[in-house]
Amino acid sequence: MALAWCAFIDFTEPDRTIFALVAGFFIALAALFTVMTRRPGFALIVAIFLFVPVYAASLFKFDITAMNLHVYDVVFYLFNTAQIGFFIQTYPLTVLLCGGALAIALALLYASYRLETPRRFPVLVRPLAGLTACAVLLASTWSLAARKPTFFDEGRYIFSAFIGSLADMPALVQAKGFFEISAHATLSPTKSSAITCEAAANAPDIVLFLNESAMPEGVYPQLHYPAELAPFFRSSDGQTHRLRVETFGGGTWLSDFSVLTGLPTNTFGNLRNFATQLMTGRLRHALPQYLKACGYDTSIIYPSLAGFAGSGRFYKAIGFDQVIDRQVHHAPSDRQRDEFYLDQVIKVLQGARDSASSGKARRPQFIVASSMAAHSPWNFRFAPEMLKPGETTRWTGDPEFDEYLWRLVLAKRDRDAFRTKLAARFPGQPFLFVNYGDHQPALARLPLSNAIEIADKGIAWQLDPASRAFDTYYAVDGLNFTPKTALPNVPILEIPHLAALTVAAAGLPLDSVLQRRLWLIDRCNGLYVSCADRGAVLAYQRFLIDSGWIVQP
Repeated sequence: MALAWCAFIDFTEPDRTIFALVAGFFIALAALFTVMTRRPGFALIVAIFLFVPVYAASLFKFDITAMNLHVYDVVFYLFNTAQIGFFIQTYPLTVLLCGGALAIALALLYASYRLETPRRFPVLVRPLAGLTACAVLLASTWSLAARKPTFFDEGRYIFSAFIGSLADMPALVQAKGFFEISAHATLSPTKSSAITCEAAANAPDIVLFLNESAMPEGVYPQLHYPAELAPFFRSSDGQTHRLRVETFGGGTWLSDFSVLTGLPTNTFGNLRNFATQLMTGRLRHALPQYLKACGYDTSIIYPSLAGFAGSGRFYKAIGFDQVIDRQVHHAPSDRQRDEFYLDQVIKVLQGARDSASSGKARRPQFIVASSMAAHSPWNFRFAPEMLKPGETTRWTGDPEFDEYLWRLVLAKRDRDAFRTKLAARFPGQPFLFVNYGDHQPALARLPLSNAIEIADKGIAWQLDPASRAFDTYYAVDGLNFTPKTALPNVPILEIPHLAALTVAAAGLPLDSVLQRRLWLIDRCNGLYVSCADRGAVLAYQRFLIDSGWIVQP
């Protein structure tokens, strides 16, 4: 039975070295249970029964989130009654099957334990075997953690990913929290129980839009785009401004978190994929929270279901009044044209106008939306009905790259049509638009040595944080409104700074947090994670904690 299970592990772990580490962990686990129970057969069954749920749960999770199972999933879901309730309501059949399988497993374990006669071992064998097993378990865990088996790899490395994640447990329970901070307070904390902000009467509506996989021309000079796309990436100053994100080819939730909170996900190390869950209820100064204090209504339009994995709870916790996900906007799938989500923006704006016409004072709107139209795969024609008569999309000779460019062209046309609708429906009303490109596309055409491998395996951590693979764009412009601040004249802006720039561009008052954020942009020349003045970054993060804007565990 042990050999058969090791063969199964070999099937799930294609790398020889990683297979050896996982198999060693399994054998050591069985040995430890043998030492504890003196029943080798029962111990082997227990070890297998512990591995089976990891395999099944990881496949289930990957099918929904494109990530393998992590130990934090166990902590987050098993000890969170709200998430358990959500899971039961959303996947009742799965819960029934799991409950039945658990009942059968417990019955088999009980029978195995009672039927097997305890073995006798020499006096020193059990303690030595136990110590050896514990040593192998620890060595396997830390070796796999050092290799950082991916959470994205097409469902492979299932066991190694979970076992390696066990090394993250100390970070989950440590008292000092998740942030590295300065040892001494070099920025005076400003204790405050609430954000104070008084916006002017003509404050603009703000639309923050994330275009998945949108990368501007020029990041890789070898790549050439159709001329129609040039204005898509430009701000009102006529320039294309570079933005540096922290993920490549996927992991949009990382960019989403950084923009809305002003914090880099790299701060969380191996736990960065769980930043939203880790920080739910711990942030007091996120972008929507600040704008809400300035008198804004806040809405987020989400392409998928926001409830799974706690995203909806996180959005509510950082200040969104309403979360409009697929349960609300009823998109037939996650992949809709930008037009669909921009029309949802118009519905929110119209709802605000209707409320004002019924006697309520007009409140400015902050609306966050995103689109997956430009995301992979690119092996099929998206929205072919939108091709103009006689229009060709053979720009580069590479079918997938041409399809990617076609989707960007569609996004540009949808954006132009959206602004035309706004001008007609809300004449004279001021709007501030902030658009950004999230991660780069994982296209083989990208002159990045292993572009597809990096995206598919989620191993962007192998790249230098300053790698060109993280370069995308941001654009700030307006309708009936001129941004109130010049955009930073820096080679590239790192994504956590986009929140402060949004508030400044809207001409809203800046409190001590945002003033220090703009100071950090100037001090670090637009950088954050890769800032040369690491002391300035750590001082700012200590300021956030000492002031109570971030609540540590």
